[in-house]
Amino acid sequence: MTSLWLAESAPLANATDMPERCDVAIVGGGIAGIATALHLAERGIEVVVLEQRSVAARASGRNDGQLLLGLGEHYHRIHGQFGADKARLLWDFLRDNHAALRTAIATHNIECGLQQEGGLRLAETAHEWTELVTAAALLAAEGKPHQLVPEPELARWLPAGVGFHGALHLLGEAIVQPVQMVRGLATAATAAGAHIVQGADVVAIDGEAGDFQVRLRDQRALAANIVVHCTSTLARELDRSGLLARAVFPFRGQILATAALPAAVLAQFPRYAMSSNFCYEYFRIANDRFVIGGKRWSVPGEELGLLDDDSHNPQVTRNLLDYVHAHFPPLRGIAFPHVWTGIMAGTPDGLPLVGALPGAPGTFALLAFNGYGLSFAFLAGRCLAEQIVAGTCPHPAMPLFAPRRCASS
Repeated sequence: MTSLWLAESAPLANATDMPERCDVAIVGGGIAGIATALHLAERGIEVVVLEQRSVAARASGRNDGQLLLGLGEHYHRIHGQFGADKARLLWDFLRDNHAALRTAIATHNIECGLQQEGGLRLAETAHEWTELVTAAALLAAEGKPHQLVPEPELARWLPAGVGFHGALHLLGEAIVQPVQMVRGLATAATAAGAHIVQGADVVAIDGEAGDFQVRLRDQRALAANIVVHCTSTLARELDRSGLLARAVFPFRGQILATAALPAAVLAQFPRYAMSSNFCYEYFRIANDRFVIGGKRWSVPGEELGLLDDDSHNPQVTRNLLDYVHAHFPPLRGIAFPHVWTGIMAGTPDGLPLVGALPGAPGTFALLAFNGYGLSFAFLAGRCLAEQIVAGTCPHPAMPLFAPRRCASS
């Protein structure tokens, strides 16, 4: 059940021992916790990351490594849900996140397989194609880079694909090897002065702002002035305000992968971030393998409420294989020896929680990305660091993510 990304990645070389005290204690060593630690350390804050397993061992290392725009939804649906002004703010935040990540990857010389050829949203039905056309009209009106690909032209973009009704190409999307990226950022955070402690299983947080005691299962304790929750599911148990338990729910995604494919098959797949069925199925090429996730919606319960990432659902596997065989004939007869799952966290409105927890002085959250953590968390970590250090963040999208919006949930 180990993801390919974890299996092929070297352990973090610069993990450290836990000091007795720090300014900011971050619980969780995924992309959210590591990004926040890096931005705080670069501002001279003494920060400690406490990770239960190893850096990027959970959701950040168990996704399919796509940097997406638009929350996965087609853009006109975001307009419909949030209104035009908020939709533009969300799009701009995701765009800015990707730009900030690319800069950090280049600055710190992180080898993570970044490929920036864009994303391909494929229409699985004629109805979805009409929605892509509607989305493209909005994107054009707002000057956002994109290209509609009608069905007759699709074979040039995705030679292996059949049964699609067209696609929308989004130039700002990309793919990465997520574990290598997050561990590269962790190495940069350590170089900036952050302490990253692996195997640190937090069981309780006592005390108050300025004098928190973060207690570990092995009886160690860390004193901290401020605590930041950056775990998608454990935070619900550790948050004494109760807000995270009310506002955040877990769900499980499942991914399959082939072994390295023959060159003739690989040549028929582009290096895009790809998805279909309103982004419920998502796939890509990684290190000469075909990787695909999704289909949780196709089984009873939709994998909601699950916290186990050490097992998988055989029916989801069968449904994913049926999808592959229907849409990608060159993969018929190809084995998928790799399967893994990852636990994600959602919120009722589909937006993450970034900022101070109401009624809990000194306590912050950066979590619940609804499956799109790579698309949000790096810039969100910088914004949260600015809130902690300066009391505010200038990015205009930040009020959309404030945890106080869930206070009455």
